[in-house]
Amino acid sequence: MKILVLLLLSFSAFANLDKAPPSFKINKFNAVYMDINNAHSHLYFDMGKREIIATTTLEFTTRELGQPLFDLVPNIISAELDGVAVNIKEVSSPENATQMRLISTAVEAGSHKLIIKNEITTNARVNSNSVDIAFWMSDLTDRRYLERYIPANFEFDQYPLELELSFSKITVDRHDIFTNGMVSEVSPNHYKINFPEYFTASAYYFHMVKKDRFPVTRTHFISVDGRKIPMTIYSGSSWYLSSAERKARKVLTELESILGPWGHPSLTIYVAGSGGMEYSGATITSMSALGHELIHSYFARGVMPVRGNSGWIDEAIASWRDDGYRTRSNPGFSATSMGAHSVYRRHTDRKAYRQGADFMEYLNHKLSAQGGLKAFLKDVYSHKLHHTITTKNLQNMLESFSGIDFSGDFKQYILGGSKNKQTDLAPVKENPYHKVLTDKEELELL
Repeated sequence: MKILVLLLLSFSAFANLDKAPPSFKINKFNAVYMDINNAHSHLYFDMGKREIIATTTLEFTTRELGQPLFDLVPNIISAELDGVAVNIKEVSSPENATQMRLISTAVEAGSHKLIIKNEITTNARVNSNSVDIAFWMSDLTDRRYLERYIPANFEFDQYPLELELSFSKITVDRHDIFTNGMVSEVSPNHYKINFPEYFTASAYYFHMVKKDRFPVTRTHFISVDGRKIPMTIYSGSSWYLSSAERKARKVLTELESILGPWGHPSLTIYVAGSGGMEYSGATITSMSALGHELIHSYFARGVMPVRGNSGWIDEAIASWRDDGYRTRSNPGFSATSMGAHSVYRRHTDRKAYRQGADFMEYLNHKLSAQGGLKAFLKDVYSHKLHHTITTKNLQNMLESFSGIDFSGDFKQYILGGSKNKQTDLAPVKENPYHKVLTDKEELELL
């Protein structure tokens, strides 16, 4: 019952400006973060010009006078704020931790509407009579979430998005859409995909290709709470489908027995390439990385990081699971600052995979009297499903759960560097489960 109540929370409003980084000065005005209330993005596939134009409407609120911030990586064709054309420029955050978009016009606190048109060229291919497109993402490099394709907010914000798809020609090939949203067909080759309002910029899974391009298995699994969860598995080779299904069922049985019921309305698995990437109730993955990616639907895209400084949490948990849920009496390293970078940083410190996992083993030891780390994570998941957390939140929950003071441990092992330090100097080996793909490698996955 508790999980079902939490699932219903998905339909309530999320107001997350309290978790936004501080506003900062740009010329004579503050650059201020927005709280997006809802978003609609129309992707128009012009088959004659072989181009994709996105027109996005963001309805948002601000709490103070200033120039609103959001992000979009592609070039902007046009922009309109509250019915008036505006200029939008790219700016750096304090400490040069990241870049983002700034509306050049200052506005009063309150409700506003922003309409932006941009072309999508990344991970997109317009063929003579069909389209291949995907919103591939990564948490290991900057600006690799939804902002790679359409205007988006930062990970602290959660809001509903309707993605509309239409073609310039009525008589184009049929398409398959793989997504973690709800798809409806308005008319032939005119679709709408509605994504939940608990999604953050890193949660969306969207992949559209010509119909029947991929072998597909459509089945379901029964969650421990009795829900029938649709499961879609697809791959470039039909050889992977049955083995991926068997492994997914085994991992889901493991995770549900430890952490609780699956927290999403469906599961989509694309078996491709080496390593993988997680989305909310979806993943692109290799066979070897499947377990790592599925636990990320619990921690990363179930219980979600607010920003880069909290991204270490889910990678540490997933790597701890990969290592067999081990325990150790000390972390085995002197210190890291994996959770102490600039508050504006948006990507995850790679030390989370090794030192982060070691820290989880240490927590498992310190929580032995309370049932270990598994018991704690189950408690966190039951209370924070579909909500965002920070490193401080994690520390507070640990202390509340156990009665143990963890301030010294976090200060040394997680916050051990300067709070303003953006990167550690020591080299970190690439994790095989989360390989950073080149643009060419991402395009090949279409």
